[in-house]
Amino acid sequence: MAALTLRRRTIPTVILAGALVTAAACGDDDVDDTPAAVDEADADGADDGDAPADGATAAEIVISDFVYSDPGPVPVGTTVTVRNDDGAQHTWTSVDGVFDSGALGTGDTFSFTFDEPGEYPFVCEFHPSMGGTLVVEG
Repeated sequence: MAALTLRRRTIPTVILAGALVTAAACGDDDVDDTPAAVDEADADGADDGDAPADGATAAEIVISDFVYSDPGPVPVGTTVTVRNDDGAQHTWTSVDGVFDSGALGTGDTFSFTFDEPGEYPFVCEFHPSMGGTLVVEG
């Protein structure tokens, strides 16, 4: 009799669990599928250099463990893409006001094309101890 009672409790549990998995897999029409963050140039449809034009140079800065990677000096015309691989939000903000990514969540990117040579110091507005200087050579 105990085996029969066990079956009665197990079968409805399995059916219920299957129904929950199926419902979760089907999704919800009310879910907002928009990206978590869009930089201002993307929002207005303008080309902000996310994909460099033919012949243009690209470089990447990765934020990880509260540190910006160093792409080294880059030539004028380079599109630099910053990608946040941290679990915390960060910004890539020019000290001189030349560029500002706004808040970048995990996996978010921001791109900026450097048309003038120079040294571009930057910080994270959320974590002022994070920073660096991008050197653009002309």
